[in-house]
Amino acid sequence: MNADELIGQLVLVHPELTRDPAGKSGQIGMITGTELENDNIYVGFGRNGQGLYGTDALLLLRPAEQLKDLLHEQKQRLSIPDYKAVFQIALLQELIPTTAKLKTAMSLALQNDTVRNLAMRSVEDALGLQRGKYPER
Repeated sequence: MNADELIGQLVLVHPELTRDPAGKSGQIGMITGTELENDNIYVGFGRNGQGLYGTDALLLLRPAEQLKDLLHEQKQRLSIPDYKAVFQIALLQELIPTTAKLKTAMSLALQNDTVRNLAMRSVEDALGLQRGKYPER
C-alpha cells in the first residue's frame, strides 16, 4: 500500500489512544489527506469534523485473504466467538465490500482486543513504516 491508496480508506481511530484532541478515539472515519513526511494523516468524520493523526494511531482492516490465513494459523488459540467475529469480518470484506459493510466489520473488530489485533493493522504497518506507538496528539 502507498500514500495515494490511503485516500478514501476507512480507518478506526485506535481505541487506546492516550491523547486525542479531536476526541474520536474508537470512531470510524475516512482518510482525506496525508503528509507522510510529517507522519500526518487527515481523517474526516462526516458532519463531526476532521482529525489529525499519526500513522500508528489509525487502524485498517487486514485484507480478507490475510484474515483467513490468520484464522487457520490461530484457530486452536481463539475462542469460538472470536473466531466467528474474525471470520465474519473477512466475509464482509469479500462480498461486494460497501462502506456500510466495512463499517460493520470495523465495529465487529471493536468487540475485544483479540479480535481487533487479529483483524486490523495500523496504517504504519500497512505502509511498512517504523515509528512510535500511539502518539500523543
